[in-house]
Amino acid sequence: MMSEMEIVRKYMYQPPLEIDKLFADLDIGYKKVPMKSHESGRIEKTPGGFLITVNSSEGEQRQRFTAAHELAHYLLHRDMLNNGHLDRLFDDSENPSDPFTPAHEVQANRFAAELLMPELLLKHKHEENISLKDLAKTFNVSKAAMKVRLRSLGLVEE
Repeated sequence: MMSEMEIVRKYMYQPPLEIDKLFADLDIGYKKVPMKSHESGRIEKTPGGFLITVNSSEGEQRQRFTAAHELAHYLLHRDMLNNGHLDRLFDDSENPSDPFTPAHEVQANRFAAELLMPELLLKHKHEENISLKDLAKTFNVSKAAMKVRLRSLGLVEE
């Protein structure tokens, strides 16, 4: 039987990541529903396991990043979850991160970026001189997310 991380790795090197299939293989519930405009996603324990919900009012790439971020909470922080966790956009005063600290949120963002835009694969594609727009399309992420990821890997200058 494959470990959870082996299942994750099975999907992450075949861009764009098929998040629905990954969640199904991990036996994590996943749904897209309208949420308040400042709410991005949530993870919660259910009687059958875990459920990740993303805001269906947001763009596809944002939903994918949010889903990957919530998956990071599942893989890295689920032992801290009691009733669940709601991620809100933009206003830290309204997003106390309970039960997580800001460091947990940064860790989840980094994990999400690596999951959607794996370093080795991205470096290989970047060496082929593929445009930012085409890289973003290949990985099904926003151009802004791709630009941040390329900078973080030192593949483009600030």
